[in-house]
Amino acid sequence: MPIRVTLHQLRLAPLTLDCDEVYVCENPAVLRAATTTLGAQAPPLICTEGVPSVAVHTLLGAAHGAAIRWRNDFDWTGVRLTAAALQRYRGAVPWRMTAADYLPRAGTGTALIGTPTRTPWDESLGESMRRTGRAVMEERLLDLLIADLRVTGAG
Repeated sequence: MPIRVTLHQLRLAPLTLDCDEVYVCENPAVLRAATTTLGAQAPPLICTEGVPSVAVHTLLGAAHGAAIRWRNDFDWTGVRLTAAALQRYRGAVPWRMTAADYLPRAGTGTALIGTPTRTPWDESLGESMRRTGRAVMEERLLDLLIADLRVTGAG
């Protein structure tokens, strides 16, 4: 069952996440779909609800040694947030944040606005986003994300 964890709660009752990997998503729709589809079989999934809060960073700091699989929307803010997470957390890797994940869904996207940025984990992603001019929200990949979580949760 998804729960909202506040910084206050984490300060009152510090915890350690004892797991090999943690998934991070941006949109609560991903968390809801994982809960509805996978229930207790879902692997640990943290939803940032946009820009990660201090509570999110505190919770991820409690995942000592866990691989952190990070994803955001395919927009310029999303790729900036992903790049920042990959720099901040040793062991963090992008989760479904490649040109191969983006391009099949670019046609369903909205206009890509804002200042372009690099995608150092996959330079072709940034190039593809600039070329198509389309933003793709995380919910457009729900089928792939749930399939990834299903495989991980079953293991």
